[in-house]
Formats: sequence, structure tokens, C-alpha cells
Amino acid sequence: MGYADTINRVMLGDFTGATDDEKASAAKELIQVCSVAASAVTIQPIPFLDTALLVPIQIGMVQGIGKVHGYKLDKKSIVEILSTFGASLVAQNVMMAAAKFVPFFGWVVTLSMAYALTYAIGEVSTFYFKNGRGTSQGELKSMFERIYKEKKTEKEDANRKNSSLKDRLEQLKEAKASGLLTDEEFERKKEDLLRSF
Repeated sequence: MGYADTINRVMLGDFTGATDDEKASAAKELIQVCSVAASAVTIQPIPFLDTALLVPIQIGMVQGIGKVHGYKLDKKSIVEILSTFGASLVAQNVMMAAAKFVPFFGWVVTLSMAYALTYAIGEVSTFYFKNGRGTSQGELKSMFERIYKEKKTEKEDANRKNSSLKDRLEQLKEAKASGLLTDEEFERKKEDLLRSF
């Protein structure tokens, strides 16, 4: 199910009688779908366009999480909430634009940043709404920074690993194409490589 379908389903859903587990499940699905959508939109090459593409995803996610927990929020309220725990839109724009200027590796960093920022916003928003919006700004900021760093590192490692795997598979294909490996050797080495990742 795609990003828009998930947002619509949550926004049109009725969570008044939902259990805590059902609310947690809906919020978790929303966070995951929106985080993946956020990283996908950063594939475009223009440095300062990311925020314009990310903000609607993040606002929709926070609105959905608020709805799950019984809050109806307008966009202005959400922007204020985001700045409360350190996810200001200006800061996001500057960080992602700077990352795009790093040759080759910049896209890996930008994908990881977009995913991690969105995921952290979702997790902190869930905590914030679940606790009746009574959490201190310091606690929210600390939680946001911790989750952001964890997810960014996790995603960067995964992206590097995938990139490394792809490079090694290409090398095997080239070796086979140039006659250095037989079909059997290629298949055996490919299986060994895939098992090692």
C-alpha cells in the first residue's frame, strides 16, 4: 500500500474505540510508509527542492499520528510542533542541501537523512500525542536527536552495504563477460557473495 493510500486510510479512519495496540500499529505503519516516501523523493538532484517535497509528507504523517491519538491539527500547529523538538524546516533544508553537494556519496547521505528525519519526527510525534501533549521540550528534543542519529547510521550502513554488493556483482559480471569465469564459477561466486551479505 502506498503513501497516499496509507495517509487517506488513517485520516478517514475512526480511532475513538481503538485499543492502544491498534493505535500503535497504525502510527508505526504510517511512520514507516512516510519515511520510505521521504527518502524516495530525495533522489531528485536539485539541492534545495528536498524540503518542498518532504514537508507535505512529514505534515501529513504528523496529522495522521495526531488523528490516531484523537487530535485534529492544522498545518500551522504541526510546523510549531516540529520546531519544538528540533526538526525545523529550515534546518532540514540546509542539512540536505549541503549533503547533495558531496559527489556520489551525497545521495546516500541525503537518502539516509530524509528517512531518519521523518522516522524520528514520527516516533517523537507518537510519544508526544500518546502522552497527551504534556511532554517537555527538552525531553522531545533529546528523544528526536537520539532516534535521528540511530536511524541515520542504520540507513547509511544499509545503503553502503547495498552499494558495495552491487559493485561486487558488477565485477563478477564483467569477469564472466571477459571470459575469466565460467558460468558455473560465476554462479558459485555469486551465491557465495550473496550469502556473505
